[in-house]
Amino acid sequence: MKKVLILAFLFGSAFSVCAQLVLSSSSQIIIGNGSTLVLNTVVNNSGTIDNSGTVEIQGNLENNTSGLMASTSLGTLKFNGSSAQEITGDADANFYGPIEIDNTSGVSIKTGSTGHSQTINGTLTFTNGLFTLNEFNLTLITDATGSAVGNYVQTNSTGVVKRIVGSSNILFPVGNSTYNPVTLNNTGTSDTYNVRVVDAEPAGSSTDHMVNRSWVISEDVPNGGDVTITPQWISGEELTNFDNANCSVGLTTNSGADYIWTETGSALGSNPYTKSGTSFTTVGTFAVGDYFYSGKRLDIKIFLAGAYNGTNMNQDLYTAGLIPAVDPYGISLESTSIPSTAVDWVKVELRDQTTPATILHSYAFFVDVNGNLLDRDGNTGAKIIGATISTPYNVAVVHRNHFGIMTAANLDLDVVSPSYDFTTAQSQAWDNTSITTNDAMKDLGSGIYGLWVGDANGDGQVQYASGANSDQVTILNAVGSTTPGNIVLNTYTDNDVNLDGDVQYASGANSDQVTILNVVGSTTPGNILSAHLPE
Repeated sequence: MKKVLILAFLFGSAFSVCAQLVLSSSSQIIIGNGSTLVLNTVVNNSGTIDNSGTVEIQGNLENNTSGLMASTSLGTLKFNGSSAQEITGDADANFYGPIEIDNTSGVSIKTGSTGHSQTINGTLTFTNGLFTLNEFNLTLITDATGSAVGNYVQTNSTGVVKRIVGSSNILFPVGNSTYNPVTLNNTGTSDTYNVRVVDAEPAGSSTDHMVNRSWVISEDVPNGGDVTITPQWISGEELTNFDNANCSVGLTTNSGADYIWTETGSALGSNPYTKSGTSFTTVGTFAVGDYFYSGKRLDIKIFLAGAYNGTNMNQDLYTAGLIPAVDPYGISLESTSIPSTAVDWVKVELRDQTTPATILHSYAFFVDVNGNLLDRDGNTGAKIIGATISTPYNVAVVHRNHFGIMTAANLDLDVVSPSYDFTTAQSQAWDNTSITTNDAMKDLGSGIYGLWVGDANGDGQVQYASGANSDQVTILNAVGSTTPGNIVLNTYTDNDVNLDGDVQYASGANSDQVTILNVVGSTTPGNILSAHLPE
């Protein structure tokens, strides 16, 4: 084959080709430093361009062989047509040197069988217009510059932007109908990450507490990364009830049915906004939601009188390995590992601010030895998920054989660190004044208050005297005898009112019936304590 060599070597010179340029087998064009070659359409069947100057393409580029650009190319290849341009052909042009998009009508990889994924080894510069991928991929070796609203890689279909990500910030200049870039930083094993943007929240999400965008991210070698994900959006992409002052980045691998959320905090910036999520070791579809999904931590302190020892609470149930992995309140929440400081499960209820008998949300958490509520992951604080925090709530804490208590007034969750300490004063708990036999909480001594113990049958009363509602009879029936040695050992049951892991009726330091007697104070039938929660 004859080799065709075209030189453009004069500094500042321009060599214009207005018709179609076809590079046949072994053809090579060399553009000298400072020279400009202006082309209309280009068809490459087996040639190369070695560019040290500037090549302007004003029409379509059809590339049918791997490697349009010589690897020694350092000059700029500019797409600057006056109408939409396409990159077609069945091979990767493997662009070297800077590539510039300067066309307000945009450049796209032609959809269908006449298109092919492309690689840009030099800098991708946006001056004007979009680079649309359709179903093809774009591999970037270095950072892109100039990306902004109207100037970005448009991932309008299944095509992705591919880049190697290590322990430095890598911006993926992507968007779909608008510019929604995402920055990745990977302190794990470097890998090639693949990113595209979808103009919607994940399909399984069911509320308007999200940004109406999702970032679909995969990696070439799974599970080796430790990635920080930082997506960007604007206010017009926030759904109606999204709160960017309390938001988080979440990962779903099943279209939004389940998420892994990072901690909630305020978004950075001012339209556009960004929010970072850290320590993702797997990837999938990422979204930005607010406290409704990721949770708002509520710090609550309570003491259970049955476990209180004068200083803190005993951990007999934990020590004996009796605390179940699934909560005992029918909420079906599970902990993969019981926190090492746990005393037992408790239930937290968010009740209507004006009708406190109405329970709007229920959650199960652990309480630790010092009375602090723990999330199921062991972190301090009750993580409230799936509730709107713009409206205050009456907050109640319930235990399976203690009387529940409720905040004396509505609690505002829409603060940086909502908290409530029931232990400091009787007045901290809502008091049903129609109940005169007992206060809402038990005085544990030294100015400490806790939940009344002894409601073994869960009827909202503590009763010692015999009868259908007697708690001591409930314990007797469970044990079967008043004989001192007749004890049900190592059991997790409501009959174990002192939470020591055993059910004992006969008198003694660990007797559950004595615990009830000490609470009620008398065997008199009418001497009954009642729960104060509004019903």
